Amino acid sequence: MPVLRFVRILTICLLVAQSTSCAVQHATYLPGDACETSSFTVADSFSGARRGKCTVLSGNHVRLEILPENEGYINDSPWYAFKLLPASPTTATITLQYHGGHHRYWPKISDDGLKWMPLDATQVTTSGDGQQFDIRLTLSSDPVWIAAQELVTPAVYDSWNYTIASVTGAPITELGTSTAGLPIFAFDSNAAASEVLLLVGRQHPPEVSGAFAFFSFTETIFGDSDLARRFRARFRVIAIPLLNPDGVVGGNWRHNLAGIDLNRDWGPFTQPETQLMADILEKLDASGSELRMFIDFHSTRENVFYALPDVTRPPGFLETWLDNARPRITNYPFNLDQGPASSDAIAKNYVFARYGIPAVTFEVGDETDRDSTQLAARVFAEELMQLMLSQEY
Repeated sequence: MPVLRFVRILTICLLVAQSTSCAVQHATYLPGDACETSSFTVADSFSGARRGKCTVLSGNHVRLEILPENEGYINDSPWYAFKLLPASPTTATITLQYHGGHHRYWPKISDDGLKWMPLDATQVTTSGDGQQFDIRLTLSSDPVWIAAQELVTPAVYDSWNYTIASVTGAPITELGTSTAGLPIFAFDSNAAASEVLLLVGRQHPPEVSGAFAFFSFTETIFGDSDLARRFRARFRVIAIPLLNPDGVVGGNWRHNLAGIDLNRDWGPFTQPETQLMADILEKLDASGSELRMFIDFHSTRENVFYALPDVTRPPGFLETWLDNARPRITNYPFNLDQGPASSDAIAKNYVFARYGIPAVTFEVGDETDRDSTQLAARVFAEELMQLMLSQEY
């Protein structure tokens, strides 16, 4: 072939790379396979990971396809978590391509998978439609983790459970198992008491900020203060830290292993996880116990308490509780949103309809400062104990 003709063909191929005959074939790796470039590897072989298909665009640039766990509508809360293993000090660009959702969580970085920091704004770029997110990193030779939120996996819960049980003496039991057979635990103090506070955590896997509130709230309830000891002397406290371990392990956006939103399954109770909650309520009813308060911990884009119209027993309880807490809380703005009662199979709706008691979804903002969240949760717990102790039901 004449040299001039060859050069012309090569030029056309470079300018029109999308052409079938000239297109560059990028290496792709399916979820679970180590995605290797000449500079680093992108791994997803750990609890809580979600990386999706990985396409190598160049020696220091990959694209990750972030998809939900199953087809059909899923709440727009795309989770991602992966590990970067540099071959040597290098730069890296990671493009997150969202399918079925839009960028929501500000990326966190960790050098050990335990301590996390948000990435600097100079390191990220979001597309106008929110369906693509670029992360740019300067890497040493050490591995780093990148995740939508801190990785608070069942192993972290196991350590926390052990610590709380050891320090406070709060009894912990295995309620049962998840769809995949993972244990689901509950703290259960003063089981002989007839009045009950019920706390539930982590029905939705990505909602990590709500988990931090649960930790601090529960630590305060089970603490050694005079207030906490008086409260537990009167009330039984049942606290389930992690209701959806399968979803957390799988890096799911919303659902359990069976593709079901657990917080839309209260009433039907079709899943092993929610059936455990049904069993608790049935046993309480059978024993003649009175459920006095229900709190379900979640995350959303702001700090808010979702509840039904406050015609509960006792009346005005939620407003009084939060009004008492507000003067003691700084750097944690929050609201009470009391919507109309509905038949949706949401935990607070079900409990309210069944018992007519204060039932609330405690929502923490996705990016709310973690220290402020935990300080506020401690105050909320203290004010709740004070108020419940003052009530004659």
